[in-house]
Amino acid sequence: MKTNFEKVNLYSCPIYKIRIDPNSYDKEKIINDILYNKSLKNTRNNTFKNDDTHHSYHDFDNEEFRPINYEKLIVVYKKIFDIFFNEELATIKQFNFEFEIVNYSAITEGQYLSSHNHIESDFAVVHYLNFKDDHDPTMFTNPASFAPFLKYLRPELFDILDHRVGENQYMADGISWKMEEDDMIIFPSAINHEIMPQKETKEPRITISTNIKILPQEGGEPSLSK
Repeated sequence: MKTNFEKVNLYSCPIYKIRIDPNSYDKEKIINDILYNKSLKNTRNNTFKNDDTHHSYHDFDNEEFRPINYEKLIVVYKKIFDIFFNEELATIKQFNFEFEIVNYSAITEGQYLSSHNHIESDFAVVHYLNFKDDHDPTMFTNPASFAPFLKYLRPELFDILDHRVGENQYMADGISWKMEEDDMIIFPSAINHEIMPQKETKEPRITISTNIKILPQEGGEPSLSK
């Protein structure tokens, strides 16, 4: 009798992680400008209702704050996204893409970002610019509609499975992935994600969020379209 199982992850939601060289762009300048803006007003933008935090979403033109110059960082992102689409993503036709930095967030004790997605794009990106050991990682909501009920419907199974293992994650309401400073993650933009209320910390948790959108193209290799 054959005893080797063949395993396939069905309906998986991939998350890709890569390190960003902190010396490849003006990291300290960006952080210092964000910290200056946060010092002016701890809660900057009310686009996400009930979120008491400092973030720039839909508020880039606010003259109260220093504009953040992402010019050098965009060059770094472009190189990474080219590699991602050429080497990591399984595709069946040629295409083009564009990306846009849409937000930075600077979160201190008690602040958070509520659950949301980036459904207006195809991939979402988070770059952990200032991320210390006492900062909380991004929490990803399980997209399976049955997940919140399994702990009650099948408690015995729920108790014995290691929910951190990929094939068992279908049992968990949400999963967070260990991150380090200078990590970047790319994931399908439809996945709901959030930042839980930040615990006591000496430094703000600073991240930059980017959206990537796929565009049709007749011939050629993936490239930035704007």
